[in-house]
Amino acid sequence: MTLSKQTRDKLFLMEEVINFPTSLLNHRNDHWENIIMAPYSDLTGAVSSLVEKGRKVMIVTGFYIPAGEPPATETDGPPGALILAEGLKYLGMEVSLLSDEYTLPTLKAGLKILNLSEKEIPLICFPLEHSDLENGSPLSHRFMDELFNGPLGQGISHLIYIERVGPNHTLESFLAQTRTAPPPIKAFESILPHSIRNRCFNSCLEDISRFTAKTHLLLEYQKKQNLPVETIGIGDRGNEIGAGKIPWEVFQKNSTTHREPVFCCRMETDYFISCGVSNWGGYALMAGLALAAGKTDQIEKITAEQEGKVLDYLIHHGPAVDGITHKQDHSVDGVEFKDYMKVIERVKEIALE
Repeated sequence: MTLSKQTRDKLFLMEEVINFPTSLLNHRNDHWENIIMAPYSDLTGAVSSLVEKGRKVMIVTGFYIPAGEPPATETDGPPGALILAEGLKYLGMEVSLLSDEYTLPTLKAGLKILNLSEKEIPLICFPLEHSDLENGSPLSHRFMDELFNGPLGQGISHLIYIERVGPNHTLESFLAQTRTAPPPIKAFESILPHSIRNRCFNSCLEDISRFTAKTHLLLEYQKKQNLPVETIGIGDRGNEIGAGKIPWEVFQKNSTTHREPVFCCRMETDYFISCGVSNWGGYALMAGLALAAGKTDQIEKITAEQEGKVLDYLIHHGPAVDGITHKQDHSVDGVEFKDYMKVIERVKEIALE
């Protein structure tokens, strides 16, 4: 099914809202670190792919905050993954949610507050390994063999990552990127010495590799096995899986903190959705799909009261913490809930106009 011009126009407006929220919010300007990624965002492509080929979807999320009070997964990621999973299920697709032991309890709490069972939306735990091997240990590979050859993984049409931290660049991944000019090898080797490559960093340059299961290997597995799986990444800073679609030097030249060229993720997806807060990308993707399918009642049910109830439940029963404040605040990425909802409500308005 080809998207209508009206749907494409609305998707364009939604993408503007989630990438440039300053028209709605008076939040501090330096927060919107996604702006350098916005030219690479392709919400329309992601929606088209799911509309045309979506049958069985696996959604991956989870960004652990070891310095949290308490240490927990952050509030950006799971809410967007859950609303997307619920929406895809309603639209007739098979859906599962995958993460590691640090985020699975939060997703379990999310299903409970949404009155969804694990039979309806299965939860999958990717094993945590303590190995620095670039391609993962036998543990990860055994798990992936069993997953993709088992009932939950066989026949997957789409793999979606939302706010899932992934490893930064290696020299090989840097050189393999598509670019219009010669790669700045000297700058790369100066900024990213070998000892800190292929690591998962948060935006404060804390290495959280040991708290992060190697879920990025799912991408490498499906490519190696030549599986007909299309992939989507959603991120807001550049250290998320999917941002590898953006040349490393874009982060180097436009970095406001000089940390981005260190932590930017090397993993590329077929489609990448940039947004100020990753949850917004999940909501926009779900809204776009519901709009294309003519089932806007799934969008109408989104209210501040309902979303606030879900967020509060995740915070206290997941648990989950704000990724900026590191506390169990009723906020996402330092954005207070009232402002956070303004963007979601505007996406909803565009879809229903």
